[in-house]
Amino acid sequence: MKILIALAQSLGVLGVFGLAFCDSFFVLFGANDIVLIAFVASKASWGWAVAAALMATVGSVLGTRLMYRLGRRGGAEMLRKRIPERARERVLGWTRRFGALPVGVAAIMPPPCPFAPFVVAAGVIEVPKARFSLSVAAGRGVRYSVEAYLAMLIGRKLLHHLDAVYWKAVEVAAIAVAVALAGWFMYRLWRARRRVWGGAADD
Repeated sequence: MKILIALAQSLGVLGVFGLAFCDSFFVLFGANDIVLIAFVASKASWGWAVAAALMATVGSVLGTRLMYRLGRRGGAEMLRKRIPERARERVLGWTRRFGALPVGVAAIMPPPCPFAPFVVAAGVIEVPKARFSLSVAAGRGVRYSVEAYLAMLIGRKLLHHLDAVYWKAVEVAAIAVAVALAGWFMYRLWRARRRVWGGAADD
């Protein structure tokens, strides 16, 4: 947490922009939100609070537009490889039915609520670009504005609370990733043995 606060103070509003942009590609476990809050709390200025929320929103919109393009080119295969079938069909189904609305709702939700799958799904379904960008801007704008407002009111107390929540979320996510990797490894091992057994049976 101290590293993130130091990062916010050193990189400034451009760091807020950059992390919001990268959050569209990588799972940052809320680091972009914490840096924004730390930056606003350290500045204690409503002008900087507005600038940080605006820059974070613009960064997120630009980052998601790139992910949207990836979704249009090969998003269906990307979702098939990385998301369980049931969850994948739900995300695609909601996007087909409601258009840009699901990605806007996901943009508001804090971690660990998934966001990238909805961005990719919007590209797969070919949601109109203008509606997609507007929905992301609205969702992220609300989220970052609320965070900046709370940082101005109770900045240090909020950071202290987020310290415990952040590391707990990282711990849970790390366990989930480890379990997923172990399951994937066991599945690959089972497939390899099945092919070997099948070849031996044919002989």
